[in-house]
Amino acid sequence: MKFQYEGPAFCCRKGKVKIATPEIPQELHRLFTSQVDADAKYFRKRIRYFNTHFSFTRLGVTLDKTVSNAARTGVYTFVAQGSMYYKMDDLVPGGQGPRNLQLYFYDTDETLEHRVKRSPDLDINIIRKILEILEENPYVQTFKSIGSIPNLEEYRISLNTDIRLDQRRYNAPTASQVAAMWVEGSDPQNTFDRQVVLYGKGDRPIFIRAYYGCYDPLAYPLFFPRGETGWNRWIPYETPSKVALEDNEDDTEREDMHGLDQTSNVHLERNTDEVPDDEEEQDDDETGGSRKFVSAREYYCFKLQVRKGLFNIILFGARGFQQWAFDMYIKMETMRLDFFSKPKNQKLVRADLYQGVVDVMDAGETHGSHVGKRIVLPRTFPGGDRDMQRRFLDAMAIVQRFGKPDYFITTTCNPHWEEITSGLEPGQTPQDRPDLVARVYRAKLRSMKDLLIKKKYFGEVAAYVHVTEFQKRGLPHEHMLLIMSSDSKLTNPDGYDKVISAELPNKDKYPILHALVVKHMLHGPCGALRKNCPCMIDGECRFRYPRQFCDATQQGKDSYPIYRRRPDGHQVKVRGAELDNRWVVPYNPGLLMRYNCHINVEACSSIKAVKYLFKYIYKGHDRASFSVDPAVQNDGEVINEIKQYMDARFMGPQESITRTCGFPMFGVSPSVLQLQLHLEDMQPITFKEGDNLDDVINRPSSYSTMLTEFLKMNLVDPYVRNFLYKEFPEFYRWIKGKKKWQRRKLRGRG
Repeated sequence: MKFQYEGPAFCCRKGKVKIATPEIPQELHRLFTSQVDADAKYFRKRIRYFNTHFSFTRLGVTLDKTVSNAARTGVYTFVAQGSMYYKMDDLVPGGQGPRNLQLYFYDTDETLEHRVKRSPDLDINIIRKILEILEENPYVQTFKSIGSIPNLEEYRISLNTDIRLDQRRYNAPTASQVAAMWVEGSDPQNTFDRQVVLYGKGDRPIFIRAYYGCYDPLAYPLFFPRGETGWNRWIPYETPSKVALEDNEDDTEREDMHGLDQTSNVHLERNTDEVPDDEEEQDDDETGGSRKFVSAREYYCFKLQVRKGLFNIILFGARGFQQWAFDMYIKMETMRLDFFSKPKNQKLVRADLYQGVVDVMDAGETHGSHVGKRIVLPRTFPGGDRDMQRRFLDAMAIVQRFGKPDYFITTTCNPHWEEITSGLEPGQTPQDRPDLVARVYRAKLRSMKDLLIKKKYFGEVAAYVHVTEFQKRGLPHEHMLLIMSSDSKLTNPDGYDKVISAELPNKDKYPILHALVVKHMLHGPCGALRKNCPCMIDGECRFRYPRQFCDATQQGKDSYPIYRRRPDGHQVKVRGAELDNRWVVPYNPGLLMRYNCHINVEACSSIKAVKYLFKYIYKGHDRASFSVDPAVQNDGEVINEIKQYMDARFMGPQESITRTCGFPMFGVSPSVLQLQLHLEDMQPITFKEGDNLDDVINRPSSYSTMLTEFLKMNLVDPYVRNFLYKEFPEFYRWIKGKKKWQRRKLRGRG
């Protein structure tokens, strides 16, 4: 199943990615799908609880309790802070009794007393059914066989972390392929090429790393009942020589290959509409141009697809699906961050001023590890602080070139769009299918961008920026700033009234529009009508509702106009309160009718709005509040920015799937090139830890920069002298690999 704007490469890279869909036992299929059986409904309502009970690993995660508890609103969302990890317990239970993998040791007891004690709230009959379903699971077979063994503390179990079954065809692993057991002192050498060893009583925790092939079946036995292997680094493309790469296809967003770890086959997504031109060119092997193996993002994007005639159990997982979607993206991001943080997985690239390196050489130092500063979380990592700061500066450069924005548009996803509800399976709700929500929202957003920019809904658009964010309960929303050409700008209150309304429409004359305004565009109630509303801060609405009545639109004193809100007596009852025009969020009737969702359209009437708006949309994604340690510890060790990023991030299933699908979350048009500016011999250079500094300063790339090459061209090309440095990229493009400027082929110029 494909939605609008999803190209032929979205699901499987035009056939390059092929993963067999696992066979699901009939009884498990019934539990996941039946709408009439009481036990199936009970099971799905508590599916995360059941999965945790049968999981072989112990989950460590910090949930946002305000949204992961559906008691107040009825809407459950798996939103977590920081990292997510899985640990394996020792074979011998501790003082808390058996749990996770240890529970399987005692399943020979028909009373299942150990499971009742561990999870007294779960239906024991369903537990019995699931145990019967899992009898063919090789991990269950391994751990269940331990139950009759005395002196368990003397035993060891090796888990194969690199199971290389051909996933292009259905192959369930056997017990001998996933695990091996032996007694201490008779250790079989090299049982598996890569493995983790579980001890009877260990002195340190055993973590299941993100890149282990056993990660998925150990954590989600209900999704992989026969122990089917998850993603690993060696899943080959299907007939790679016959399929063209799709990196440059319009409908497929590129993956950022900077910071590629070839051993783990993990790639960074770019997640943006523009491609920075000032990054170091990497060779074909590093950028993935000749990759032979499926990346983690491609693998899990494939797993999210709906295919006719195939039962995808993950998409029926409801709350378990939310956790899985979050978990798989955190797995990908963890591997990407590992590349930057672990010395064994990254080249220690350091940066310093060219002149600084020369000075150090004059002092007798020639080794790269003794100079420079470590780049901890580079700007090529989407969503990092450097990345967001760069985007903000790019957006301000757009303003400097094209002027202040004219429209500020905020669009929020409607989870009840027909395209979403028609795709739901019986008994499902929109929060059960974050994949549908993310994909439909992306299609709607692309349609709106085409309407506004290509079809010139408000007129000619000279430039724009946009960014996707996610609400507390996970729904995506978009901020878009439009800068119009001179003959399409809003210049007076009459112009505002032609495109923006802040009043309830006449119900008799415009019944559909009236219903949409009441449904999507009324704020609150808050203030005196509802003092506990989330928008209330210190007794005041932070959005300043209710607004004052106003007979005619006026030029505002701050960033927005004062819209017309006439006291015409029209009122509607919303959430138990009577609301009038003072509560209407400004909207455009045409966009509201077309897209049936919350679309706030504001006119930017003052230059004062610019910095606030751009900082607002580029403030970065949700973070937790936490204390920041000093930049340098007493021993001189620099604080780990990657750890700070991981500890502070908040993420839910919608954002996870948006990133897994590679959908762009940022955009700016026209693209912005960051120009280098430096004094003579003070340009930044890059070098590796073991480089000889004499070689570093003498290589051409060390002394050729955008600025030095621009100055050289002024000496030889009279045409170049017509432009300032900041104007130069409009007429010349920077070839980053060759470190030179090339004249653009502009329309209308010979």
